Amino acid sequence: METKSVQVRVKNLKEFGSQGWALIREGEAEKQKQYTALVWISRPLNDNDVQTVSSLKATQILQKTPVRVLHRRSPLEREKIIHWMKIERIAGSSQYFLLHLCTQAGTYIKEFVHGDLGRTHPSIGSIFGCRAEILQLDVTDVKMDCLQA
Repeated sequence: METKSVQVRVKNLKEFGSQGWALIREGEAEKQKQYTALVWISRPLNDNDVQTVSSLKATQILQKTPVRVLHRRSPLEREKIIHWMKIERIAGSSQYFLLHLCTQAGTYIKEFVHGDLGRTHPSIGSIFGCRAEILQLDVTDVKMDCLQA
């Protein structure tokens, strides 16, 4: 069996002790995470959809504990913030696009896209008035003030 080598580049690596972990726990609520999601919707994407999404700044959403994690998490309602979003069209496709977004830590992104049977509101599906499904999700950045120096 052939193995492939993978290169990983790390910038600004710092060592810290228990005080650093305490800072991280304190900063959880302020932490922002950026994602890129491959999304499919049940109708063609239009220019108004793109403009609507990019105009939504500091959007408050309400999320009930998702169905997929109810067996291990308490059934709560959480208010979360979507700081910004933008759509990147995929050439040759009218129903698939990349959704770039920055959210408050702890936001359930998959549920924000499809709505989780109405348990997350608003959602991309409810904003567009159609079915929306997430096919791939990548974390692209984590911003945490306590780690900036």
